[in-house]
Amino acid sequence: MNLNRHVEAKEAVDPVVDLALELNYQRSLPSIYITLGSYSFIIEEEYHEACDYLNNAVKIATEIGDVLSLWFAYSFLGMNLSHICEFEKSLDNFQRSLDIAVAANNPIGISNAKSTRCIGAYILRGEIDLAFRESKDSLRMAEESGDMRNIGIAHYAYGNSCYHKRMYDEAEQNLLKAVSICEKITHFEWVVFALMTLGEIYFDNEEYGKAIDCFDKAISTLKYIRRHPSYIYAAKISKKRAEVFIKMQNIDISELVKFYNKINPAYFHGQMARHISEILLNMDDQHVSEAEEWIKKAITKDKRNGMMWHLGQDYALYAELFKRKGDQPKAKENLNKAIEILKECGADGWVEKYEKELTDL
Repeated sequence: MNLNRHVEAKEAVDPVVDLALELNYQRSLPSIYITLGSYSFIIEEEYHEACDYLNNAVKIATEIGDVLSLWFAYSFLGMNLSHICEFEKSLDNFQRSLDIAVAANNPIGISNAKSTRCIGAYILRGEIDLAFRESKDSLRMAEESGDMRNIGIAHYAYGNSCYHKRMYDEAEQNLLKAVSICEKITHFEWVVFALMTLGEIYFDNEEYGKAIDCFDKAISTLKYIRRHPSYIYAAKISKKRAEVFIKMQNIDISELVKFYNKINPAYFHGQMARHISEILLNMDDQHVSEAEEWIKKAITKDKRNGMMWHLGQDYALYAELFKRKGDQPKAKENLNKAIEILKECGADGWVEKYEKELTDL
C-alpha cells in the first residue's frame, strides 16, 4: 500500500472493485476501501465519502483480523475527520491507530500516530501545550527509529507546534528540516505543509519576500503532485496577504472571494477569512467595512469549528481594526479576548506579544 501515490493506486483498484465486491473477497476489500477512501480524501476532497469508504475498511479489517489495514484506516480517518473539524472523532481514530502500534511494539507506528494526532487534532483545536510535548516526544522516537519518512513528518509536527507557541527560531529550523527530508524522499505533501507554516513565520517576521517564495513553492508543488487542491487557493490568499504589505497593487478582491469559495477543508475557513480581512485592512482606507465583515466571518467560523488558537488570532486582528478606527475601548476588549483564549491554548509567545500590545494601547 503506497501512501504517496493515491492516483495510481486508485487506477489500479478501479478495474477490480466490482469483482471483489461481487465475490465478497474479504481479504482484499480493506485495502481497496482504504485506497478509495484516501483518494476521496486527498484528491477529491470528498470528506464524507472518504469516511464511508474508510469505515467499511475498518469493519471488514476488524472481522478478518487485518491489523495493518486497521492501522492505515484509522490513520486516514483521523486526518480526514480533522478536515471537517470533527475533532473528537478524529482523536478517537488517532488513539486507535496509536493503540495498534503500541500493541505491536512498533516505534515507527507510535511516532507516526503521535505526530499526526498533533497535526490533525491538538494543534487545530488549540491544545498547543499538549501538541508541543507530544510532538517533541514523537520527534525523539522518529530519530531513534531512523525512518526518514517518519523523521520528516515529526520535524513538521514539532516545528508547527513551535510556531503555534511563537518559538520562531526552533520552528523555522525544524520546518526547514522537514522540507529538506521530505523533498529527498519525494513525500511532497509534507513539503507543502511545512512551506505553508514557514510562509506564516516569515510573514509574521515581516520577511514578505521569503513568505511569497514559500507560498509560490507550495503552489507549484501542489500542481505537480495533484493533491489537496484547496491548499492551492489557501496558498494564493496567503501570498496576496504578503504582497499587500510590500505594496504590490495587483490585489483583485473578487479573485480572493473566488479562491475562498473553492476551499473545502473547514479548518481553513476561519484562517483564510482572517487573511482576507487583513488584506482589505492594509490595501487602503477604503475597505475597512469589508475587512470588518470578513473578520466577523472568521470569528463565526472558528467558534463553530472549535479552532481556538485561530479564534484568538481573529480577535487580535479585530482589535487592530478597532485601533485603526480609533476605538480604543473596543480594541482593548478584543485584545483581552485574544489573550484569554491564547492563554488557555498554551500559546505563550503569542500571549506575551498581545499583552505588550495591550500595554501600549
